[in-house]
Amino acid sequence: MDIKTRFQAATSCSFVKIATLEIERKYPIIRAERVETRFGPAVLLTILDAPIKSIKVFLPKRYSAVMTDEDIDDINSERVSLKLIYKGTCVKTKSYILTIE
Repeated sequence: MDIKTRFQAATSCSFVKIATLEIERKYPIIRAERVETRFGPAVLLTILDAPIKSIKVFLPKRYSAVMTDEDIDDINSERVSLKLIYKGTCVKTKSYILTIE
């Protein structure tokens, strides 16, 4: 992503719930960060919703727990290019199902 696009995306970013993401859509991850929330530590992802529109989503704790600081550095330094995919919710537990590719 070029500097112009990143600059525009920085001003048009909003927070959304994972459940509002489109099922099976591949959202490019452009930034990841560890943050402290009132519920404890979490990972906040900035993903692209449109070519110049970014949105932020908090990963559920079980996914945040497996993401290392090295993974976050790789994403932020653009050494890896990953996409977040929302698969829906589990029928039994009502938990969110996510994958990364």
